[in-house]
Amino acid sequence: MNKWTAIGLSIAISCFIGGNAVLLFSDKSIIPKTVYVDEYERLTTGDFEEGLPKESLVAPLTTSTVYLKNEDTIQDWVVKEGDVVSVGQELAKLNTSTADEQRTVWETEKQSLERQITEVNSTISTLESERANAESTNSSTDNSSDNLIEGPDDNTLNLGINVDVGVDVYQDGTFAQAIAEAEQNLSEINQKLMVVDAQLSQEGTAAVLSPVEGVISKIRDDNGSLAIDIYSAEKIIVTYATGEQWQDMQANDRVKIQADGMDAAIDGVILEISQVPANDSDFLSAYKVLDPEEQTNPLAYYEMRIQPNQPINTLPFGNNANAVVIVNEAKEAVSIKTAWLYDRFENNAIAHVINEKGKAVKTPVSIAFDWKTQSVISEGLQAESIVVNKPLINDFNYAPSVFFPMPLETPTWRSVKDAGWKFYLRHLIF
Repeated sequence: MNKWTAIGLSIAISCFIGGNAVLLFSDKSIIPKTVYVDEYERLTTGDFEEGLPKESLVAPLTTSTVYLKNEDTIQDWVVKEGDVVSVGQELAKLNTSTADEQRTVWETEKQSLERQITEVNSTISTLESERANAESTNSSTDNSSDNLIEGPDDNTLNLGINVDVGVDVYQDGTFAQAIAEAEQNLSEINQKLMVVDAQLSQEGTAAVLSPVEGVISKIRDDNGSLAIDIYSAEKIIVTYATGEQWQDMQANDRVKIQADGMDAAIDGVILEISQVPANDSDFLSAYKVLDPEEQTNPLAYYEMRIQPNQPINTLPFGNNANAVVIVNEAKEAVSIKTAWLYDRFENNAIAHVINEKGKAVKTPVSIAFDWKTQSVISEGLQAESIVVNKPLINDFNYAPSVFFPMPLETPTWRSVKDAGWKFYLRHLIF
């Protein structure tokens, strides 16, 4: 064989091999292939929770304020800041010279409370009438009260609740909640009225009485008037959502609460998240120190109130607590490693799943949320599915067959000796 023949033959063989390589390995190749996969997982179900940790503080459920004209109105203080008081307990003795002026204030307050009682009673009657109408007509018309109920004298009372009258079916629970909140409001007003009546009925030296049970928080000057702030006996947890977090949390989300002085973590729920920026307060100032993250928008702090599922009387007001808000939760769900998903766009992606024929099929999946290094799947996968991780598979326009590494299990020397020669002989023969 001369030199040119050898060169031509070499070129021909090289072209043949190259052409076959292109036909076999190019992206448009239709020749079936078997892919070796060394990373795979058979899915199982589990419970997943994504929590958002928040610095938080122990705060009162409500704060009541008693106002007096000024410091000259007081003859003697009966209580001081930090004292526990009950309903009707004396807070301060009044000067005789200013008692008549204070009595005029109480009479005005009494008239206001009586008007409120009339309005709330009217509201309850209206709600009960609306509930009766809804029961009889089972209306399918959306008739939202939008929190506003007309009271006497064309006054409008805002209950802070929504009453939807008939959306396809009658919902008694909405009316029941509205009536219950109105009755609770009525009970609180009646309690304040009893205290005002007690103050007006005093003979001799008059005194300022506490309208609620709680703790004297602060005695302060309020634009020339004297104000006594009283924290309610019932305690809650207060924290603040930033502008970014506000979208991730909502009322009734579960919360886990832990603090020094508590035997164990307890559960709670979010009562409400304010839609307006929080006012400056001692609690907001303390929160900014506990969580000093720099905010571009100084107004982007929204008060969030958390109701513990059990009393937290062992903790003082202002005590620091750790609250973890459960923003995402899935029960009996499957998850895969986030890195094993392909072509992801928002909450949709592709996973490679082995079908009954041993082929890696591209399967669309919906992602509920990401949890640590995993993605919790809401649709597309189920328990016992086998998911593989092989980026090469994503380049195929068909589902290739796959094979896995042989499972290797090396017996221990002890087990080899314990088996004995008869054991090996029996398996060799039979």
